[in-house]
Amino acid sequence: MINLLKAVFRFAGIDRAVFFSNAAQVMRLVTGPISMALVLRYLTPEIQGYFYTFSGIVAMQIFLEMGFSQNILQFASFEFAKLNFTPRKTLEGDLVARSRLMSLGRLAFAYYAVAALVFLVVVGIGGHIFFSISGSHGIAWQGAWWTIVICASVSLAVNPAWALLEGCNRVATLAQFRFWSTLAGFLVNAILLMAGAGIYASALGSVFTNLLSVGYLLICWHPFFRQFLQSPRHGTISWRHEIWPFQWRIAVSWMSGYFIFDIMNPVAFYFCGAAEAGRFGMSFQLVRTVLNVATSWIYTKCPRFGMLVAARKWKELDSLWRRSTAQAFLACVLGMILLMAFIPVAGHFLPQLPRRLAGVWVMAWLGGAEAVHLLIHAMVIEVHAYRREPFMWWSVICGALTAALIVLLVRPWGVYGEAVGYALALGIMFIPALKIYLTKRLEYRRLADDMDYHQPGEVLPGAESPCVI
Repeated sequence: MINLLKAVFRFAGIDRAVFFSNAAQVMRLVTGPISMALVLRYLTPEIQGYFYTFSGIVAMQIFLEMGFSQNILQFASFEFAKLNFTPRKTLEGDLVARSRLMSLGRLAFAYYAVAALVFLVVVGIGGHIFFSISGSHGIAWQGAWWTIVICASVSLAVNPAWALLEGCNRVATLAQFRFWSTLAGFLVNAILLMAGAGIYASALGSVFTNLLSVGYLLICWHPFFRQFLQSPRHGTISWRHEIWPFQWRIAVSWMSGYFIFDIMNPVAFYFCGAAEAGRFGMSFQLVRTVLNVATSWIYTKCPRFGMLVAARKWKELDSLWRRSTAQAFLACVLGMILLMAFIPVAGHFLPQLPRRLAGVWVMAWLGGAEAVHLLIHAMVIEVHAYRREPFMWWSVICGALTAALIVLLVRPWGVYGEAVGYALALGIMFIPALKIYLTKRLEYRRLADDMDYHQPGEVLPGAESPCVI
């Protein structure tokens, strides 16, 4: 029986990293209805709206994060191809690769420390003004908002720690931690809701999650991070010549991504009110949970993609990408179908649920959009492995088109118009994305065959850098 189960897992592409990544997401599908029941029982529709709009405003950290974490992951995976972990969780191997990785980490931690401070001041004050002019709805939201902003700043500051570990192929280990931390976070949030924390439930839950994450990194990985206190002696990564030519493009792409994926809830809050924003936010969260489950089949392969590019193993890269993308797309489609079937069934046990969601057609448009989103995401992830970014202008145009359609359609149709605008924008931009992917991946491979990727500071002529969709 165990051997049969292992064979099924291998066929489905479920390795340890995928298993624990999916376990965390599937657990959200189980705990999600429980959380929704608690929200329905203990929160008003207006407070629910604040919950999801808080997340939409906090997502503006993307304008400071600028996709640097994905750049860190790709650069780290290239250097880690010549390294390995000792039993003491330190790195050994090629001295130049190790020194360059240390240099990358020091740059990353310095940048994110400054970004976290700027985020705390700018987004904290900006969000305070936004909620003030949108009306208080009789809710004392100020303390909860600032608690969430402070927690988001701490999370931003430690972001490079996760990226460095994932770039060093610790994806499975981190996925296992995230599974248990997700479970612990759910229990804490459930207790807070039942205890009557109200709007402070998510804020205090964020405090707990931060303490758990920082504690894990310090206790379990301090030998790894202590190495970054050493000055690089055998080679460094140049911000000006290696990272910045990539980073400014990835920054533009990530900032455009906010207008594609995160602007909808603040728009709903402003034009439709807190209650309607809460319904839309809960619906979008359910759909994105399904997408996150499916995406884990691809995302957990990111370090491996980078290592295969460094070794120029094109056939193995193609096989791995096609298999993981097909598995992810199938999981996404099946997940969306199950979600649509689940809602009316759950409505029999939670009669308030349909009234606190945005509606079946909103969910359908969002679900279709996310299926297209997954395919685009898969194409961009492979391009990441070449440390290139041919999607920058595509991201800018897609962001502008999405924002324009959302704002245009939300006025006559409300949140249904937002969902339609989101789906139309991704549908329109899919063919250009596919053309870019098919053209550029071949170009980058030809360039890679003519140049040694392992030369420090080497940059492909005429090439660009990675982005995230």
